[in-house]
Amino acid sequence: MTVLIHDDAVPLENHGENAHIVRFYDDNARLIDEVAGFVDAALSIGGAGLVIATPEHAQALRARLKHGDAAATRLVFLDARDTLEHLMVAGAPDGERFKAIIRAACAQLGKHAGTLHAFGEMVALLCADGNYSAAVRLEQLWNELAEEMRFSLFCAYPWQAFPNAEFAARFDQVCAAHQHACTQSADGALHDVMGKPLELVRLERKARALDEEVARRQEAERALQRREEELNDFVENAAEGLHKVGADGTILWANKAELQMLGYRWEEYVGRHIADFHVDADVIDHILKTLLSGGTLIDQPARLRCKDGSVKHVLISSNGCMDGGNLRYTRCFTRDATERHQRDEALLRLERAHAERERLLDELTTANRTKDEFLAMLGHELRNPLSPIVTALQLMRMREESAALREREIIERQVEHLVRLVDDLMDVARATRGQIELKSERGDLAVPLAKAVEMASPLLEQRGHRLAVEVEAGMDWEGDPMRLAQVVSNLLTNAARYTENGGAVTLSARRDGAGWLRIAVKDNGIGLAPEVLPQVFGLFFQGKRSVDRVEGGLGIGLALVKNIVELHGGTVEARSAGLGQGSEFVVRLPVQALAPNSVPEAAAAPLPTPTGRRFTVVDDNADAAETLGMLLSVHGHEVSVFNDPVSALAAAPRLRPDIAVLDIGLPVLDGYELAARLRALPGFENCRLIALSGYGQDADRVRSEAAGFERHLVKPITPEQVARLAED
Repeated sequence: MTVLIHDDAVPLENHGENAHIVRFYDDNARLIDEVAGFVDAALSIGGAGLVIATPEHAQALRARLKHGDAAATRLVFLDARDTLEHLMVAGAPDGERFKAIIRAACAQLGKHAGTLHAFGEMVALLCADGNYSAAVRLEQLWNELAEEMRFSLFCAYPWQAFPNAEFAARFDQVCAAHQHACTQSADGALHDVMGKPLELVRLERKARALDEEVARRQEAERALQRREEELNDFVENAAEGLHKVGADGTILWANKAELQMLGYRWEEYVGRHIADFHVDADVIDHILKTLLSGGTLIDQPARLRCKDGSVKHVLISSNGCMDGGNLRYTRCFTRDATERHQRDEALLRLERAHAERERLLDELTTANRTKDEFLAMLGHELRNPLSPIVTALQLMRMREESAALREREIIERQVEHLVRLVDDLMDVARATRGQIELKSERGDLAVPLAKAVEMASPLLEQRGHRLAVEVEAGMDWEGDPMRLAQVVSNLLTNAARYTENGGAVTLSARRDGAGWLRIAVKDNGIGLAPEVLPQVFGLFFQGKRSVDRVEGGLGIGLALVKNIVELHGGTVEARSAGLGQGSEFVVRLPVQALAPNSVPEAAAAPLPTPTGRRFTVVDDNADAAETLGMLLSVHGHEVSVFNDPVSALAAAPRLRPDIAVLDIGLPVLDGYELAARLRALPGFENCRLIALSGYGQDADRVRSEAAGFERHLVKPITPEQVARLAED
């Protein structure tokens, strides 16, 4: 801005010595010109100059000085920031340091005419740092120094150091520290205002502050207008639906998204009651009551009518503008929830289907558990009558009875077949629970194959089949030989059953690449249809049978084959060219097939020599108890047989048995309870307890061990097991 200059104003350079002048400026380049003229005025008459400025200003000033090169010895430049660092103590200029610095600078000036013009920029730096009090103190130090030295000092402050009326007091403090204040005339010349040297400068500051305040307010108004425009644009073009509703429920305003979501034009929507668009009257009643009471709604589900007659699922968030407890209007946000509704519906259908699957799974699990329990019970019930039959046949063999020899051999074969069926049933129950254990050992593969042929031979011979065995020599293998014999025996038995009498069956075994063995059973029987090939290893699966059911079987053999082969890390595959074309079952096994649950097979111990022990046998199956007792007697033991636990318990103190063989499924007192009572009798601490049961699951063995039984034998027990009963 331009300030009117008093008529008696005189140029700056005409001031006498010891003048302290302050200059407020906007134009940095013009300031440098003014300082150059001020310093040149002293140099031109043989005087000296002292400049304390920033490096940028010092460089510009050197370029503008007319007498600078000629009066180099009479001109000293000091760095304003470095000088401040040397004289400042605890945030304020130190007087002694200040005087020492100025005197040292003057000592460098050499001989001069006595006129010294100084320019100081340190006060501007202090104001820029916000340290106005230090700037005023520095001005006072210059004034104190003027009492000792003769010089004229020119100080410059940028107007931006006093931006508004809040800095008026600081501005007055700066002015009060100076004798003269300078401003610019209309022609650009710098003049000192005489008469009232500071008042016009103060007026200029006020005018500048007023101009800046006006400019600030104008910019604030423009910014406010821009924000209002941006806000209007934001709400009008927001992706979410927005609308404003009066206290009486009338729609006052709606943005584009709201109208587009429902398909209405402005005049069709705004001005109508909000309830006209809600499908559910109870929902809009709840919304209005909540808002009228000052409440807030967040994601309130609602259904709105669209112009095309459809219904839109939405979520409404709303709150009210209240005035003295009364609702003026509500702000409502409407979000399209169609996809969410569809997801919820779909989720409800995942959930229902999941619940149905869980129900079916529970039913299947229950059915599977019932099946396992049934198989275990069936095996138990079948083993009970088998036990005395097997024992009786063993007794007849040991006595070398020759009567009815052929009939006895028939019974033995059929009983052996029945025992295998029962074993298969129990193995199926174990397989479905993953409880089959492998007892691995290393040996020649031909050994379990020979055992399999021996097991299947009776049926092959009965059907008149020709069996060809083609086994490669010297095939070492590691695995469970008894289980492999069971696998191959089941495959041979299966081939014998589904091949017409007089057919051909081939068992082959050979190496199949590095680390693998291939075992195959092939027949020329009835074959398999393509559609049943994937099903043959399913539990209880049976192919089409003839009317006379000569094929026989329970449909569990191949399921066991698959389970046992996979436990060894191998695979089994069924092949057939079709009905009437025969079948082939191929087993591939790794040479080393130790499964994670396999256990080493203990070497078979030799049968013990009878030592004559006292036995008590308790079994409610009279035949089973009697035949076991007879077999133990043949081995030289003293045996007492009981069919009920009460009688056995009463006789125990008199008999004092060394070994008690107890059936688990006894009436009145089961085997566990009987064992506990026997163990509690005086002197029975060392009586050995052996459990006898038709149940052979792992859980049954664990329970027997917990009850104090040292062994758990599964019916029917073999003669070898009977012989070892007295073993320590």
